[in-house]
Amino acid sequence: MKNLMLKLISLAFIVALTGIFTSCNKEDVNDETPYVRLSSQTVSVIQAGGAATFSIESNRAWTISITYTSGSDWIAATPTTGENNGQVALTVLPNTGVAREANIKVATSTTYEYIKIQQAGATAKTYITVAQLRAKGEVTVTDDVYMKASLISDQVGGNSTSKKNIVISDGTAGIAVRLVNDASTMAVGTELEFKVKDAVLSKYNGLLQLNNFANANMSTTGSNVPVAAKAITIAELKANTYESMYVSVPNVQVVNADLTKTMVVGTSHTSINMEAQTGETFVLFNSSYSEFKDVVVPQGSGTIKGISSINNAIIQILPQNRADFAALTGTRFGNAPTLAYGTPALAGALNKGTALTASNTITLPYNTATVGQAYSISVAVSGAGSAGITTPATASGTFATAAGNIVITLAGTPTAAGAVVFTITGTGISTPVVLNGTVTDPATTSTMATWTFNAAPTAFPIASSTESTDASTNASLNLAGFTTPLPTINYTASSKTIYLNAWAQGKAWLFTFTPKQTIASGKTLSVTYKGYGSSTSPKNFVVEYSKDNTNWTAMGEVIAYTASLASYTRSIALTEALSGQLYIRVKVSTTVAINDGAIADTGNSRLADVVISVN
Repeated sequence: MKNLMLKLISLAFIVALTGIFTSCNKEDVNDETPYVRLSSQTVSVIQAGGAATFSIESNRAWTISITYTSGSDWIAATPTTGENNGQVALTVLPNTGVAREANIKVATSTTYEYIKIQQAGATAKTYITVAQLRAKGEVTVTDDVYMKASLISDQVGGNSTSKKNIVISDGTAGIAVRLVNDASTMAVGTELEFKVKDAVLSKYNGLLQLNNFANANMSTTGSNVPVAAKAITIAELKANTYESMYVSVPNVQVVNADLTKTMVVGTSHTSINMEAQTGETFVLFNSSYSEFKDVVVPQGSGTIKGISSINNAIIQILPQNRADFAALTGTRFGNAPTLAYGTPALAGALNKGTALTASNTITLPYNTATVGQAYSISVAVSGAGSAGITTPATASGTFATAAGNIVITLAGTPTAAGAVVFTITGTGISTPVVLNGTVTDPATTSTMATWTFNAAPTAFPIASSTESTDASTNASLNLAGFTTPLPTINYTASSKTIYLNAWAQGKAWLFTFTPKQTIASGKTLSVTYKGYGSSTSPKNFVVEYSKDNTNWTAMGEVIAYTASLASYTRSIALTEALSGQLYIRVKVSTTVAINDGAIADTGNSRLADVVISVN
């Protein structure tokens, strides 16, 4: 027995050595390029099911996996793994529904091939076109029908108000689809199949759509079928003949008034007004989610592409990407835009005996300028306080953008107190623009009240930060025009500003104080403060004073806010004596926001460093 065991151990050792030497034999290493070849690309199976086979040629180990385009677990494959050449047997279950498909993947570690299994259905699908679906009108579809169409909305371009919205077309008609959940990521041209039975067709603001369509009833066919832009006339666009189709319309341009805008203004969805050479108008609609929202609107004429749409009887085109409006580079038709100027603003205090610095500026806003056009602006100075101020102040250059600001820096040292008139002339100014200011004499100036926000206030009213030099009493900052409860006071430490939301025309910061002595007629009442706002906060403010909080007198021109902190001064030479309690307000004078759109409740407007004085 012992000899038998020794023989068996010796034999095993020899076999092991033989295996080692065999595995190291260079001739047995497979260094061919891996490949998989299948005997067919498709296998068709009858509705009743049954058996089918296909062959595999390979030089590697392989595995099989099955992906079902419709249904699940209706195919059994044997074997599911193998090496080199082989044959796979398929067992297919009977199909009691519509035709169905599956893809079998045969893969090695580095390469793979597919074979498609198609099985006939017990009943054939009935397909309708997009045009046939639209013709049903606003109904719930009761027919057991299907529809195929391609995605024409560009998810990368992002010009949609919701990820639940897509637009599809089969080349002859299109329709918007409002899904229950966000659409999965798909490329433009992806062909989709829709199970339409029980779907709801309804209009949203006049646009026909498949409304609240179940995502599960939409599937990809695996094909990409791009739909080219259909060339249409402006008359066909205006007639809404091709609603929800990808179209191109020639000979159009952005109207003059909108040339200074970006595709999206501020943070709100934006409608850019367009016109055709024949006079028709329509809207270029851009979502605030679009990839091109910060692009300046096209400045020339040409062909626009996009999805034709309608919103409350307003005809729209929704560009899908930058390429859709890239052709608007031709010569503009009709009247060219006219250079226009806004209300100028004076920054920096003007004090007798104090040299003016770089902070003493006049900012002149402009719009509808021709980019690259040269300009030259001059400012003449007159009035009792003009002595010592260098005149004229000038600014020159070229317009870098269609809308912006020209900044003129003042110089010199005022030598007399009193009113100053700045008269602005130059490129594109047919009637001189007049801006009023006041040079004050610190030696004779009385400070009525001040508000400096070194910490966050907790509530209104807010008392004056320091005692007035003339011992004025009851100085407080409050709000006017707001409903109760008053909005929350917010604070930014870096700029030492307070700010509020919920602004609108007529609402105001309200300052109240009682001078110790009567302010004589002929004195100059001044308000200096800092302010700015967010893009949707009020743009235009007026400073006014009142003796009774009912009848108000304006103190100089309207102040135009920007999105950057700036200093403003408004003064008035009194034509009456003032005694008793006085009121001064900084009031929103229009409905226009800093972004030139409408004021929004979420827009915040800021205030800092308020000084009320008499000189």
